[in-house]
Amino acid sequence: MRKYILNKNYLDSKEELLNIITNFDNYDEILGNPERNVIKKIPFNGDYITVKSFKKPHLINKFVYRYFRKSKARRSFEHGTKLLKLNILNPEPLAYIENFDIKGITSSYYISKYVSYDFTLRELYDQPDSIECVKAFANFSYYVHTKGVYIKDNTPGNTLIIRTNNGYEMYLVDLNRMEFHEELSFNIKMKSLSNNIKEQPYLDLLMEEYSKISGYPLNEIKSKITHYQKEFNRKIESKAKFKRILKKIFK
Repeated sequence: MRKYILNKNYLDSKEELLNIITNFDNYDEILGNPERNVIKKIPFNGDYITVKSFKKPHLINKFVYRYFRKSKARRSFEHGTKLLKLNILNPEPLAYIENFDIKGITSSYYISKYVSYDFTLRELYDQPDSIECVKAFANFSYYVHTKGVYIKDNTPGNTLIIRTNNGYEMYLVDLNRMEFHEELSFNIKMKSLSNNIKEQPYLDLLMEEYSKISGYPLNEIKSKITHYQKEFNRKIESKAKFKRILKKIFK
């Protein structure tokens, strides 16, 4: 059984998009690391689209995503649509597709327009215009926060950056983990900001620019971001330690 929702501007392309999903395994151009989810760049109507195939869920999540919780593909589509309404750039959502069997969801796909970009925030440090880019990212982050958007998976690889005549365009990707609120607290803003830039000189500049734009005291910004970075590092270390213990047990 299959369920799908299409962007109303692409209803005439329904059959072509569904056929792309049916033949997904036959397309070769993979973007990024396919260890968990597989993302492919696929020709479509004289242009390209990006199709993300989410990792097949285990038995419990198959049932949960069928009856109690929206799938990652559906959340990506809905979040991308909401972001565009808020004038926050992300690759245009075209559709999401979910396949089911009697036990629950078996596979899910998110389709969006392909965006050709210059670099991601992860490659910031190698760019000749890195200083100006950090300042632009501070402005972008502040704008996202003023719209009440909390990006929970706000890692540097999830911001695509395009140089323009007027500066930069920044696109968000990997959209399934975010929340929409009327207003974000200071703590949530800082938590969202804390995992983007790690190199200290660039992080210092980011915090200084955000302070100028927002009016928040710089010392409070530094204190909170340092706190959330330490908290994040502790979680990473705990997970790594747990995995090491499991390896010893099942050696």
